[in-house]
Amino acid sequence: MDPAEDIDLNDPEVQKAATKIQAGFRGLKVRKEVKGQTHPAAPDAHEDDEIAAIDLTDPDLADAALKIQAGFRGARARKDKQKKEQEEAHDKKHNEVYAAAEELDIDLDDPELNKAATKIQATFRGHKQRAGNH
Repeated sequence: MDPAEDIDLNDPEVQKAATKIQAGFRGLKVRKEVKGQTHPAAPDAHEDDEIAAIDLTDPDLADAALKIQAGFRGARARKDKQKKEQEEAHDKKHNEVYAAAEELDIDLDDPELNKAATKIQATFRGHKQRAGNH
């Protein structure tokens, strides 16, 4: 899941936050250019004639940055939780399969067993494919 998917780009607060951050970055680029410190990979600083300077003490800017950060952190936390739950479910299923195999005295690492399972799966998939084409 992409963290940016959780941010509503049509939300006026998000648009205002993005505009403020963009204006601040453009101002930074222009100030660096004026000092002769423009980074060679930086885009052309003259793309916008009305560039605003960034005021790091502006409470609106701080609120905008916090809103964007919270959105990304929340998305990352949800993604991490989902990944952990999937890993736990996989581990549980894995343990159940090995417990059942042990109970039946089946060696799941036996190459012949793997060949047989592959053959059964291929046969079933072929049957399923042919049944779907009728």
